[in-house]
Amino acid sequence: MVDQYFVDKKSYDCYASRVMGVFVPVNSKKCKLENIYEYPCYEVIIDFDDLSNEKTVYIANISSPFEKHSRKGCRNCYIILIEKEYFDKIYAMYRDKIEIFNGYKFEVHIDILKNINSFIYEYTKQYKNSEVLINAQVEIIVHWIIRFILGENYNQVMVSSNYSIAKVQQFIEQHYMDSITVKMLAELGCMSETTFNRHFKKEIGLSPIEYLLDVRIRKAKEMLRRNELNITEIAISCGFSSVAYFSSCFTSRVNSSPQEYRKSFI
Repeated sequence: MVDQYFVDKKSYDCYASRVMGVFVPVNSKKCKLENIYEYPCYEVIIDFDDLSNEKTVYIANISSPFEKHSRKGCRNCYIILIEKEYFDKIYAMYRDKIEIFNGYKFEVHIDILKNINSFIYEYTKQYKNSEVLINAQVEIIVHWIIRFILGENYNQVMVSSNYSIAKVQQFIEQHYMDSITVKMLAELGCMSETTFNRHFKKEIGLSPIEYLLDVRIRKAKEMLRRNELNITEIAISCGFSSVAYFSSCFTSRVNSSPQEYRKSFI
């Protein structure tokens, strides 16, 4: 159980439920978390000093139980411990095989911090029925961590409250690899191209084509991290007309080439 971890409370602020705990370093001296061996946990570190090239994305890493856990130099971060049985049960909803992580690096969107801080708030205030909300936040957090690990760093804030725009977003998410035009999207949203462009940018903050490119780049980043396809195959799979165009779009948005990005996750 995570709430039975032995922690130096002079070194960490501790917020631990039965299956998940959040530990926040509060001083600069070296300190460590020592767990009871009977309760193995996954360790996730979200490092706030390791900001991705995208301003709304942090780099995190995960280590499986019994793997070497390294938090060297981690002073401005959240350390999240998740009970193995609980994590494995949710992970099995996404993949048939449970992977072994040894400091595996992945990207998390800052939106998850809202859920983590809500967990901390409920834990601290201990209102009536707080346990219900704490358990709900834990489940949401673990699901999002697993989705991030699998490459789905979808920005929750960007989901439109306008049904027509949200419908277009869903279509782009499902068909990003296909040839998509603004005319096609406008028809899907039952608007003229001019009206659709205006409403989409007002709701999302990006033009439809900019949003489509962002989705394609996000999918490409997932494939690059998996290291299963070559650059040409990834470009084609993500709907880019050429490798040169893919590399240009990727570099301008990520500030590193596809090859450099892949190397940073190996």
